[in-house]
Amino acid sequence: MSVPAPVPGGLRNLLLAQSLSEFGFRVLGLALPLIAVSTLHASPFGVSLVGASQTVAFLVVGLPAGALVDRMRRRNVMVTCDLGRALVLATLPVAWQLHLLSVAYLCVLSLVFGVLTVLFDVADQTFLPQVVGKQDLVRANSRLIAIDSVAGVVGPGAGGVLINLITAPLAVIVGVVGYVWSAGCVLLIRVNERKPARARKPDLVHEIREGVHAIMADPLLRPLVLCSTTQTFFWSMAYTMLLVLLAGNLHTSAALIGLLLTVGSSGAIIATALVRRVNTAIGDANAVKLGMLLAPSTLLAPLVEPGWRLWLVAVSSFALNAGIVLYNVAQVSFRQRRVPDELLGRVNATVRFFAWGARPVGSLCGGAVAEYLGVRTSVWIGAIGTSLAFLWLYLSPLCGMRELPSVPEGADPAWN
Repeated sequence: MSVPAPVPGGLRNLLLAQSLSEFGFRVLGLALPLIAVSTLHASPFGVSLVGASQTVAFLVVGLPAGALVDRMRRRNVMVTCDLGRALVLATLPVAWQLHLLSVAYLCVLSLVFGVLTVLFDVADQTFLPQVVGKQDLVRANSRLIAIDSVAGVVGPGAGGVLINLITAPLAVIVGVVGYVWSAGCVLLIRVNERKPARARKPDLVHEIREGVHAIMADPLLRPLVLCSTTQTFFWSMAYTMLLVLLAGNLHTSAALIGLLLTVGSSGAIIATALVRRVNTAIGDANAVKLGMLLAPSTLLAPLVEPGWRLWLVAVSSFALNAGIVLYNVAQVSFRQRRVPDELLGRVNATVRFFAWGARPVGSLCGGAVAEYLGVRTSVWIGAIGTSLAFLWLYLSPLCGMRELPSVPEGADPAWN
């Protein structure tokens, strides 16, 4: 299936849509736990339920989301999800004013919000090739990831100031504005997007299987997904317990923890400025492998102790975040080039189901290991697992490649 030529101004509008949307998401990620702790005085388990509700949607609807998105116009899905998220968030300050807030309410809000976010993200990744063309995906993905990286550094700090000024329930209004802004920007993207052809009797299970099979049967996509899932699982395990180690065991102040993580996050910003040059200089297959070779930096994290060794967390996080950017820009762009448009939504959803769905599972496993073997041991296990994720790539055909081929060997020309 041919892909339309790049849409004039399309990437600019997509970047504008992402900017306030991402900032609003970061504020929300800080506001909801603070509401649970400060306003509702919830137990630690109650707070963890609110946090888990925000990511469990990737496991619950991750696979069906791709099949659903492949049946619809992706721009319409994105606009609907943005407006839906704005509406969901708008109920929170109203419930606060009416004294109807509860942990159960926050969990339901987080779950609905998470479902809409899964659908939006799958549609967004699938829509991008139609906006910029398949030849410009590295540049487009690097800019989108740059926005995410900047939001990751600036969002929590700015969100904290905002929450202090107007309280957490009212701070989510920023998110409402951000999602309405995002919907308007997406609407401005003038693309002649045809509605995907539908089977006479749509079979959701069959369509999901097609997306999973497209990955499992591809000798290059399969190791990439296994690598992403392994790294996400083990780093979620390590990261969750690293915070417990810093704050609980080593009695590090929240301000210093925030500073360490902010310095670490800056690695992603620097990498986004270099990623296109790296891809051009060494090839996208080598960029993927280089990104994963930075993952063993996580072995510094379990060595943290009071004093100067606290900064091992920042060094570890800096290298890991830089590597993730190099890896993600190359592998996402490759996936968008390689997979036919009519199948891309299901493939993107399958990748997110495994890679993002590993987050809550990894966090829970980290806590379970810490209960029996200790917090630092849990961080060590997570760091070691993260460091070894690269083996999926070095034991696959990717090992000897410089460039990632867009069309599978022996595939029909219509594949791409």
